[in-house]
Amino acid sequence: MKVRTWIAAVVAACALIPQAAAGRQAKDELPEGEGKKILEASCTTCHDLTEVTKFRGYYTRDEWRDIVRTMIEYGAKVQDKDVAVLVDYLTRTLGKPSSEVPP
Repeated sequence: MKVRTWIAAVVAACALIPQAAAGRQAKDELPEGEGKKILEASCTTCHDLTEVTKFRGYYTRDEWRDIVRTMIEYGAKVQDKDVAVLVDYLTRTLGKPSSEVPP
């Protein structure tokens, strides 16, 4: 293996370490429950949990529902019976505080 190739591989691997640690932290900071199981099983096949948790406090229930539906259209494997559970979980754990939700 050429030295440059080896160095590039090491640098790339090192760049992934903080990302992996952030993913573990995101997983650990989420409360247990059926919604977490669905989230981990359905969402992490395409992206890290930090891609979800970074929106903490940003979306309302309706917006989380729209996001879940959109992700299903993109191929997320969420059973119909699990959609409401997932949306409830996302809203409860990551949703916009209710005082900020317009009436």
